Amino acid sequence: MIWLFVLCSLGILAGFGLLWRVPRCNLAKAQPSQPVTVIIPARNEEQNLPALLNSLRDPSIKPQEIIVVDDASSDATALVACRLGAQVISSGELPGGWTGKTWACAQGADTATADWFLFLDADTFFAPGGLAAVASLCGTELNEAAAFSVLPYHIVRKPYEQLSLVFNLLMAFGAGGFGLVGGGRLFGQSLLIGRELYEQCGGHSAVRGSILENVALSSNIKAAGGRCVCVGGSGILNMRMFPNGLAQLREGWTKAFADGAAASDQRVLFLAVLWLSQLSATCILIALAHGGWRVSFALLYLCFVLQLARLARPIGSYRLLTFVLYPLPLVFFFAIFGQSLLRRALNRKVTWRGRRI
Repeated sequence: MIWLFVLCSLGILAGFGLLWRVPRCNLAKAQPSQPVTVIIPARNEEQNLPALLNSLRDPSIKPQEIIVVDDASSDATALVACRLGAQVISSGELPGGWTGKTWACAQGADTATADWFLFLDADTFFAPGGLAAVASLCGTELNEAAAFSVLPYHIVRKPYEQLSLVFNLLMAFGAGGFGLVGGGRLFGQSLLIGRELYEQCGGHSAVRGSILENVALSSNIKAAGGRCVCVGGSGILNMRMFPNGLAQLREGWTKAFADGAAASDQRVLFLAVLWLSQLSATCILIALAHGGWRVSFALLYLCFVLQLARLARPIGSYRLLTFVLYPLPLVFFFAIFGQSLLRRALNRKVTWRGRRI
């Protein structure tokens, strides 16, 4: 039993190895930046766009242009975007071999007139001063050979959204370079990049068929001699991912998570497997152990609860009860991840926003 306890304890070390510190933009140091074009790919986003477009009205900075690429929406996406002052592009017919998002982003970049592009998902929105903090990086911490990505702070409001806990953490582990292993990649929700580097790495055209275009694009940026810089979005950039119910949350995480695991840094993947397995084993061993060992595993469970709170608080508004009851989001993760693995093995597509991907 002692070896089981030692092995489970290693899960604590693995968790901190995966996420040690989440750096942030410094709002106090935000300076005037070079002109930026904001590009927003949007498919059936009439509910999300108002929050994002209104948050772009920062009195300290005005984007050179805000382009919303309407990706064949069946709702009032284009009308809402126009009403809120964005330039709307109606996406052309989706060519073979492209995903809807990469096609929309490529068209937005072709239309942009600024030398810096800020790609944003429609379910993100800035905190006060956040746009200025991000855009100011064009002329300070960044240069023409760097791309910048913010992990949006996940606003979690409804009880079912608490089930995203493990997914959110693994997303931060895999792409942020926030731990002791692995380097920074890009998050799919935001990308700030100069025109020159964008063209050198081939832009979205070079990753046209990738569901995880952020992972593929980060590899291309590094191959072109660039670097990827990632920070956390707390107090800078927020997101509300799945406000429309459990089915939307399930579809959203199913569509690409197995692909993300396959593309992960092998060191990160090893630590993530170790961490997840020991989270699970500790729960089981509390039930199986007897006497003093049950108390020992219960104390270890408490350590995992505290660790989850330490790791997750910088990336989302999760409740304390969610950490205490972490087996629930953990079981949900395994169920969805298993479904995603099966989809990948059988080469089956899933439906997302009315489109098979």
